[in-house]
Amino acid sequence: MKIFFYDKVAKALSKIPLLKLSYRATIKRKYIKLECKISEDLKKNENVSLEKQSEDLDERILKLLKSVNEYNIYYQNLFRKINILINDLVDFKKIPFLTKELIKANLDDLISKNANKIFLRKSNSGGSTGEPLEFFSDHYTDAVDNAHHLYLYNLMGYKQGDLIADSGGIKIDKQLRDKNIYWIKYPKGVIWGHWGFSALYLKKDNIQFYIDKIVELKPAIFRGYASFFNSLALYILEKKINLNFSVKGMNLTAEYCSGDQRKNIEEAFKTKVFLEYGQGEKTVFCYTDGSSYEYRSSPMYGYVEVINDNGEDALPGEEGEIIATSINNYAQPFIRYKTSDRAKVSWRKGGIVKFEKILGRTQDYILDKNNNKHYLTALIFGQHFRAFKSIKHWQIIQEMPGSIEINIVKGDDYTNSDEKEIENKIQSIAEIDIKFNYTENISLTRSGKKLFLIQKCKQV
Repeated sequence: MKIFFYDKVAKALSKIPLLKLSYRATIKRKYIKLECKISEDLKKNENVSLEKQSEDLDERILKLLKSVNEYNIYYQNLFRKINILINDLVDFKKIPFLTKELIKANLDDLISKNANKIFLRKSNSGGSTGEPLEFFSDHYTDAVDNAHHLYLYNLMGYKQGDLIADSGGIKIDKQLRDKNIYWIKYPKGVIWGHWGFSALYLKKDNIQFYIDKIVELKPAIFRGYASFFNSLALYILEKKINLNFSVKGMNLTAEYCSGDQRKNIEEAFKTKVFLEYGQGEKTVFCYTDGSSYEYRSSPMYGYVEVINDNGEDALPGEEGEIIATSINNYAQPFIRYKTSDRAKVSWRKGGIVKFEKILGRTQDYILDKNNNKHYLTALIFGQHFRAFKSIKHWQIIQEMPGSIEINIVKGDDYTNSDEKEIENKIQSIAEIDIKFNYTENISLTRSGKKLFLIQKCKQV
């Protein structure tokens, strides 16, 4: 596909020392200022009525539609085909949902003609529903995303000098692991924090080393996986460990957090949990503000719909699939994107929605030969396999500890090196045998859903 040509050009240009330094320095200065401004605007928006916020969001949607109608081949063709005139939000609701299959089939045409293609950033999603996806965003979209994380930190009371500790699917060299080091120090300016703790290696026999490092660092804010911090919390409570520092907030993201886990974490770390829901596709950002556990979508990030099983807007108290539209990524616009995640609506005003709970973000795990749990959030999605771009659908099946089968529907670019990458990355973390099966399709459940993991065994 031609988009990869631009990738190669960007890499080639980045090797020219003066251009590389000048470009990076200019971009960094510009977007750090922009991130701070957007974060401040989010704070100011707290005092704006929801009616006005909804009206502003509607205007931004119409502006986006007019832009894609002029510059985006995919939407130009689509609007002509279904005879959309882009006059009001009624036209917006006529636009068919954008699926992962449509994105893969129209990746080039979804790039707007006025986008600076050389400097688009390529990302991927592991696909918690078994559908990996590759996509692109521009610097402005990334700045808006970073600003929302800054805003969430500020809600927790962040002050300059506070240390933020992250958790994720972070690979740690064996030489360090042999010394019981399971964390890294992030480069300056990383939005996720100052230190990153790997969720890949946490076990009963090494958990005390994680605790000791946390006590040494004394983070003011934590962020990351609920499963990781719940494991730490249970250990802290069991051992009656008293953390000798104050924690301002715990930002949990990427996976579902149960009520019991939240209570464990808040008791152990003596702080409030702030929940977050978002995506690598950068179409939606939802958060709780510390006053309740009700999620609120940000009208400065995206237009959110929840569609029930009858194809209608879900009413308060109803569940449905989250459909999201990014209002910032003009370079590769995702309009009415099917996220495959579900939520229960508690309130809505236009494209602003409040959720009682987010569904579909599970804490799936597989068991290795030693009966250790390995959560897929870190093991699969946190490692961001290059193979994601070459897989149409995939599914993991486990019938006994220490062994899994992976069913894969290959994409056109899939090669043996993709299989090797999957095998090597999983087996570098978990002692587990892998059998690969290649198929034309992945079977659906009786309710018509496609499960990423079919787990038939339980931890002893």
